[in-house]
Amino acid sequence: MYEEEQALVGIEAWKQRTLVDLLHFRRLTRHESSIFLFLGDGENVTETLSAAELHDRACLAAAHLTRILPAPARIVLLFENGIEYIVAFFACLYAGHVPVSGIYPSAIGATERFTFILHDSDARAVLGKRETLTLFHQAGRDASKVKWIPLESALSAPKPAEPVPLKSEDLALVQYTSGSTENPKGVCLTHRNICHNIHAQLISFQYQDNDTGLSWLPFTHDMGLVGAVLPALAAGNPFYFMAPDKFIERPSRWLAAISRYGATISGGPDFAYRYCARLPEKEIASGWDLSRWSVAFNGSENISPDTLGKFSQRFAPQGFRASSFYPCYGLAENALLVTSGRKGAGVNLVSFDRTALSHGKAVPRPDADGDDVSLLASCGTAHEDQCVIIVDPDARTPLPEGHVGEIWIDSPSVSSGYLNNPLRNAHCFVTKDGIRYLRTQDFGFMYRGELFHVGRLSEKFTYEGNVYYTNDIALALSQALDSALCIVVPPDLPVRDLPTLIIEIGSPDPLATMRETLGEVMKTYRIARFDFYVVRKGYVIRTPSGKIRADLTLENILNEKSSILASGDTCLPVATGIERMI
Repeated sequence: MYEEEQALVGIEAWKQRTLVDLLHFRRLTRHESSIFLFLGDGENVTETLSAAELHDRACLAAAHLTRILPAPARIVLLFENGIEYIVAFFACLYAGHVPVSGIYPSAIGATERFTFILHDSDARAVLGKRETLTLFHQAGRDASKVKWIPLESALSAPKPAEPVPLKSEDLALVQYTSGSTENPKGVCLTHRNICHNIHAQLISFQYQDNDTGLSWLPFTHDMGLVGAVLPALAAGNPFYFMAPDKFIERPSRWLAAISRYGATISGGPDFAYRYCARLPEKEIASGWDLSRWSVAFNGSENISPDTLGKFSQRFAPQGFRASSFYPCYGLAENALLVTSGRKGAGVNLVSFDRTALSHGKAVPRPDADGDDVSLLASCGTAHEDQCVIIVDPDARTPLPEGHVGEIWIDSPSVSSGYLNNPLRNAHCFVTKDGIRYLRTQDFGFMYRGELFHVGRLSEKFTYEGNVYYTNDIALALSQALDSALCIVVPPDLPVRDLPTLIIEIGSPDPLATMRETLGEVMKTYRIARFDFYVVRKGYVIRTPSGKIRADLTLENILNEKSSILASGDTCLPVATGIERMI
């Protein structure tokens, strides 16, 4: 009784405590009720896990880890989505070790990513299913220096171990970034960072006792772990999970599962909604009911107004409401969530002058035509003691509303820093006026108190006096070429001196009009000269979380010329900003 009273009293402020406290609290309040329900085939529940079962299994595995590995040590988790990942994660915490996450074993390039992370993290062990460990054992250049621990062996420990005492400032996770533009970085997150961010998510999503979640996002990514697995435990409500490959194989499984299990909270990056909006009619069941889906969060990549419109229109007959769309902005360095919209309000779309944006000013143009404006989606506002400011990245001075600059964050969720990376830490985690800020290397602006994200530093380039973001141009191209995936590679002297467009299509039919369409879009950006490649499907390189590696994709298609269906360079007559004003 004393133990239970202490847990309940202390957990009133669990956002400032530890993940072990959180699991203990849920074990006392939800007992044997299933919280994690896994759809092994992407459709049916094949395995479940309660907080009590999670605790028991984590205690067993922790006993084995404690016996063979002195704490604290970093342990690389090598699991795909499944109950085993969750058990292994908490087993590490229970034993006083730090889990290292970021490798999805079946993803393209997983072996190379594993080798890099194993070396970069100075991990002492690798924990995974026996079959997976066998496949990866020969891949690691430091393989002989670490312990390879099958979870099956850990769960067969003769006697469970009680969780070791932890503090909120202790390191809880090293989460490796996607590495879409450079090598992955190990983000160090304390228990306080994660617990605070989970609390911010529950508040911003307005979690209710009758809410049900569903996710296909990879557990190895911050959006899948900190945005789904751990909030599921915090909320204590049933939460359904499937593997990301089940979604990629058949995106309709996602919507079918939302309907079947009455999910109220689910989401993903913009591409997930785009895939579903393009589903053939035969894959859309007339009996789907999406009316309970009240929080359709959209984050991780830029939100496309075109995607929102097409998805809403396509699934309105199934009960989906556009007001359910819920915009988010976040990143691993802040545990996850930074800003979000309001539940039930949909996405706030605002038109801004495209020329002014290219010069760092956000000038609203609600009555302008499509060629002169950029329609941008608001990312909402910050929650729970989080503060966002826009800063001139060179002068390091705050910018007023309506000016484009670097997004800086002051928050209890902000990471303690990158693992073994003092130079990067000195640049990205800075103290100004006594406040420690995260420099996100994302660019955006504030308008009427809401954050608008325009692109990352790695996507930003200057061409003929104007500032552009590759994601913005790629989005415009994708909308003009409805069935195509579009990538923009910025000019990078001396390798190339022109912006390069890569257009992936499934059929060669549009080739006759492709150059004309590309020209029309690029003319709106006043880019007169550019190279382009039209390529077959299957040659685009992505990170494990689905982000496109534009540089590697260009290298890939140039090395594999058979992938190219058409190519060329274009020079257009484009009016300058002054000519357009005359």
